[in-house]
Amino acid sequence: MRNIVFFDIDGTLVSDDGFHTFPESAKSAVAAARKNGHLMYINTGRTIVNIERELIDVGFDGFVCGCGTYVRCGDEVLLGYTLDKKLCADTARLIRECDIIPLYERYDTFFLDEKARENKRLHDLRMWHIQNNIAANTSIDFDEFSFDKFVAWYDDKSDIERFRRELDDSLCYIDRGVGFCEIVSKKYSKGTGVDMVLEHEKIPRENSYAIGDSMNDLPMLEAVGHSIAMGNGAVLHNYVSFVTKDVAGGGVEYALRHFGMI
Repeated sequence: MRNIVFFDIDGTLVSDDGFHTFPESAKSAVAAARKNGHLMYINTGRTIVNIERELIDVGFDGFVCGCGTYVRCGDEVLLGYTLDKKLCADTARLIRECDIIPLYERYDTFFLDEKARENKRLHDLRMWHIQNNIAANTSIDFDEFSFDKFVAWYDDKSDIERFRRELDDSLCYIDRGVGFCEIVSKKYSKGTGVDMVLEHEKIPRENSYAIGDSMNDLPMLEAVGHSIAMGNGAVLHNYVSFVTKDVAGGGVEYALRHFGMI
């Protein structure tokens, strides 16, 4: 019986502590499950350009990226969705007025606003991008500026209430906690990505699994037959059918072994 597994990245495949550690146990477990005939898919809020080589080189059968705005099965791209340029420009203007610190993400690049304030978490992320040879645009003031989704940081200097109130109705605000949020299109999600892949791969929902650690994984977990939360994803434990170990404890390997895929 062939199964399919969808993996979140940060806090699931790799540590979410700033070091992005990808345990050897997870690498070998993914490879072993594929060797046994099961399909392994990444399903992440990151855009495809933002996935480091170490992950891609392990070998995955496909990718759902940008919270469902990009779907690729093998070498075939099923979906690539970028928001309307006017909506992007209007949203960026609102973010500046509300003094929020954004990182705009597109399938082929990402954008930093040179007029935004700096903060430590954004600085650390920029350094990680540089170390992984992921180039950034440092200006958004040009006609071709657009994005698929974005993340943003806010603090007591930001008018987050106005931002949430005036955010376009076509966009969904996801609170990631500790002054961090993620903004995605209401048309797509990690869950719609699952639906698209299952239809393309012709795999019944009861043969589908997903592993995540945070609330932006919930649409993915609700779309599969078997939902799994990492041990470090306590916020999800009441929403899933199985809780595995944390990243450092070999949670990915433990889950795949528990369900008989390795």
